[in-house]
Amino acid sequence: MFAILWLVGWTLRVPVLAAPPLATHIGETYGLEAAGIGALTMLPVVAIAFGVIPAAMIIARFGLKVAIVGGLLLMAVASSARGYAPSSTILFLISVIMGVGVALFQTALPAATRVWTPSHIALGSAVYLNGMMVGEMSGAGLTLPIVLPMAGDDWRTTLLLWSVPIVLIAFVTVFVRPPKNESDPSENAASYVAAATSLPRWNDRHVWRYGILLAGSVVAFYVINSYVGTILQERGETVILAGLLFAYNATPLMASFAVLAAPRWIGKQRPIAASAALSVVGLAGFTFLSGWPSWVAALITGFAASIELILLVSLPAVIAKGLAVTRLSAGMTLVGYGIAFVLPLTGGWLAKRMDWLELALIPSLTFMIVALFVVGKERLYPAYD
Repeated sequence: MFAILWLVGWTLRVPVLAAPPLATHIGETYGLEAAGIGALTMLPVVAIAFGVIPAAMIIARFGLKVAIVGGLLLMAVASSARGYAPSSTILFLISVIMGVGVALFQTALPAATRVWTPSHIALGSAVYLNGMMVGEMSGAGLTLPIVLPMAGDDWRTTLLLWSVPIVLIAFVTVFVRPPKNESDPSENAASYVAAATSLPRWNDRHVWRYGILLAGSVVAFYVINSYVGTILQERGETVILAGLLFAYNATPLMASFAVLAAPRWIGKQRPIAASAALSVVGLAGFTFLSGWPSWVAALITGFAASIELILLVSLPAVIAKGLAVTRLSAGMTLVGYGIAFVLPLTGGWLAKRMDWLELALIPSLTFMIVALFVVGKERLYPAYD
């Protein structure tokens, strides 16, 4: 079960992050400018946020396994189809469909850890999130040096090749047999619970509390990735850019190993509070410092924000049961990713108007500071139903 969870987790970001290394090839094919190329990465992320609502309904109606296998296949087919879109408009539409596929099985995974590894829920969460971090490194790091040459330098075939292991993982997942003593309503296909019970409750303070914390962790990582190139160029530090980007995007993998070694952190307040505070300090350092102190601060941000993200994504499986896991996870994802999408764009608009590049980071930093006030004081986060 751990192996299946890790493999499914590995697929979560591979097709999303395989596109940026191919951006030049895709842009030349479809005549896209910088904004259009950036949309290829951001559109699936937005689709993940808004796809959690239909995903929650499908999970409630058809069960976890159908949602996971169906999401994997939809993502794989849509990812391959991006290479054969007749126009850029269709390309963007297919990218959104791919994001919906990701949302479908990403929303199911927290509940799957409770059903598939009932005696090791926290460790199961840490395992699939470790797989996700390795997948991020795979998609971003292996596309150009390994997969593109295998595809004869054809970016379309490259996307097709990345889809092959995803289809194989979906096939293997079909044969998963959860423990017989586990009777989770979302896994029992004979028990059709009303789909409405799996939808987020927007007057639920827990959805907003955990969603705001999730937004802080997501935006901390993405805002540096979005603006580090232009900021270092402005500071005359482009010599470090390639090395810093590689090290920065390796921090989530290191963070996942840290949580994997200490799964007892999941469900506790102090690790989340400490990582949230450390990510604030790191982003402030990168914003207002320069030279090697700012580079170190960026790495601190990436590591701390990734730990916070892993702990928050794992939280629903630990504090909730049954369809409540899906309901809380879906609400957190929509709130968190929705806010995280808006903040970097707002910062970029302000930086352009005020002609101060570091201002692009200020809205995200401000939000992260405010989010510290919703961490809470309890030692363990309360049970959710």
